Amino acid sequence: MVALLALAVAAILLAAFALSSSSTDESSAESSPEDTAVEGAETPETEDGEAPAPPNEEAADDAPESVKGIYLTAASANNLEPYLDLIERTELNAAVVDVKDVTGEVMYPSEVPLAGASGATRDILDIESLAAELEERGIYAIARVAVFEDAILPIQRPDLAVTDSATGAQWQNNVGSTWTDPHSREVWEYNVGVAREAAEAGFDEIQFDYVRFPSDGPMETLSYPSENDDDDDTIASFLEYAKGELEPSGARVAADVFGLASGDGGAGVGQNIREMAPHLDVINPMVYPSHFPVGSYGLDNPNANPYEVIENAMADFEADAEASNPDLEIRPWLQDFDYGEPPYGPAEVEAQIQATYDSGETGWLLWNPSNVYTEEALGGGDSASGGQYDAE
Repeated sequence: MVALLALAVAAILLAAFALSSSSTDESSAESSPEDTAVEGAETPETEDGEAPAPPNEEAADDAPESVKGIYLTAASANNLEPYLDLIERTELNAAVVDVKDVTGEVMYPSEVPLAGASGATRDILDIESLAAELEERGIYAIARVAVFEDAILPIQRPDLAVTDSATGAQWQNNVGSTWTDPHSREVWEYNVGVAREAAEAGFDEIQFDYVRFPSDGPMETLSYPSENDDDDDTIASFLEYAKGELEPSGARVAADVFGLASGDGGAGVGQNIREMAPHLDVINPMVYPSHFPVGSYGLDNPNANPYEVIENAMADFEADAEASNPDLEIRPWLQDFDYGEPPYGPAEVEAQIQATYDSGETGWLLWNPSNVYTEEALGGGDSASGGQYDAE
């Protein structure tokens, strides 16, 4: 059993990196509540003397009953029209947009002090205009914020980095990626500061990704500069802090988790679902069949059995959610990309969607790092269009 778990974690991590590293137009930033507060500022009032609603409260209240979305890099979101057309033609009604990713870049001119001080800000997105355009089109807007894996902050602020006890330098995983210290309050404030700006710009939901500990690489030399708490407690405590800080904005809070994170152990990266669930509105299990090792759910080739993988994984997550947060929405990330055999097309994507519905959930998200989506698998699409939709 131990060997199987180790194999599963390694398979997930390597595949996840391969997908994430394909997205080259992403970013990173940080801030604390004190960083963004304006001293002496007064709360504006409406004509009847009431404080105005948060910028996205109405949009959050009017969230689709079934969120069906696609992932967009910042570059794709900056070339939005083809994706608006795709959403218009199909059952899609949501977009997940990179605001900060594992590259460490922040995709807009953030005013979070640490974002500027670390050189993380970019001028790719106007997040207020983007959120407004999505709202005008009736599209549910989700801002993706990658948290602890970061290619900029650990270099610019070594005191906030996970370090290598053998060298004293920044620790790197098997593919050379650096990590910020998940125990660091300053790192928490940095990422939540970016999330707060996205929420205040009008995004309906904040989706935290890479909200976990590292687990591939030279683990025997991995060292944290901050005092170590229990890994599960640390991740749950971060989400509790983030939820409290974002509550005034009205934005919902979500987190991406490994497909094998349900049950005991949290996939070995601190993602204990029962600890995390009370602090989330939505959880997004990354249940890509290609990421499950041989033997998962008794399947010789999980990638060739997309329905069975999603069916079993969703049952596991539902059991965890029922135990700690019965109101938690489980909205899985589904595979719309090729990784191993067989290649994925309309039948495989449709099978995953159907398994999601059969599990009792109604929403889902499609992941493709190149943002090329299989329109034939989406209700309302043109079945004669030839299958895959490519914005280019």
